[in-house]
Amino acid sequence: MSKTLENLQKEIIFETKKGFPILLSGAIIFLIFTLMPLVFPIEAIRLIWIFGLGAIFPIGILISKILGVNIHTTGNPLGTLGGVVAAPQAFYIPVFIIVYMNIPEYLPFTIGLLAGSHFLPYMWIYKSKAYLFVTLGTCLSALVLGGFFVDLAFTLVPLAISIVYGIGVLLIQRELKVSLV
Repeated sequence: MSKTLENLQKEIIFETKKGFPILLSGAIIFLIFTLMPLVFPIEAIRLIWIFGLGAIFPIGILISKILGVNIHTTGNPLGTLGGVVAAPQAFYIPVFIIVYMNIPEYLPFTIGLLAGSHFLPYMWIYKSKAYLFVTLGTCLSALVLGGFFVDLAFTLVPLAISIVYGIGVLLIQRELKVSLV
C-alpha cells in the first residue's frame, strides 16, 4: 500500500522528533565556540571553527541515542531527502578554507550564512515554522554581527547562533506537543 506525503511527513516527524537533537548539538557546539576566545588565540579559533563543525552531527547522534530519538530513519523517502538536504554542507568546506586563507575574519559570517541557509528545506519536510525561525535567525545574525561587527564576530556570531538554535529546539518541542494533541 502506498503512503501519502502527509503520512510520510507524520511518520518522520514522530520518529525523528523533527531532528531536534542535531539542532541541540549545534547549540552546544556554538556555545563552546563563543567561549573559545577566552582560552585560545584567534589563529587556533579559526581552525577550530572549520573542523569543529564536524562534531555537530556525531554529538547530535549521541544526544538522540540518549533521548531515545531515531534520527536515522529507514524506509521513509523523506528521511533520504533530509540526508540529501544536509549533504551539500560538505561542499561548503572548500569555501570555508578559502575564506580562512584569504579573509579569515569573515569565517563566522560565511559559516553562519551557509550553515543557516541549509535548514530552510526542513521547514517543509517537518512542517515546522521553527526551522524558518532557525534559518532566518542564523542567517540574519551572521549577516549583521559577522558583517558589521567583524572584530567581535568570533564571539557574537556563535553566541547568537547558539541562542537561535536553542530557541529553535524549544519551538520544535512546542510544535511536537501541539501535534500530539
